[in-house]
Amino acid sequence: MTSKYGLAKEVIEQLHNRAGEAGIDEADAQEALLISLVQSLKELKGSDYMKSILQYEVDSLGSGGVHEIQRR
Repeated sequence: MTSKYGLAKEVIEQLHNRAGEAGIDEADAQEALLISLVQSLKELKGSDYMKSILQYEVDSLGSGGVHEIQRR
């Protein structure tokens, strides 16, 4: 069984492969994916939800690893 983080890693690996084939820098491709995902999740869950997730991740920068967001 694949976890949600395992699935996300597979998508990123596929993105890197496709970016390489297209001559696009991997970091640029990831940035475009991140922006697209932020917009998509905002449409699904709303701005407040998205702001909460982004703030949590910004606050976690430098602490290393993946952190599950605690749901209330």
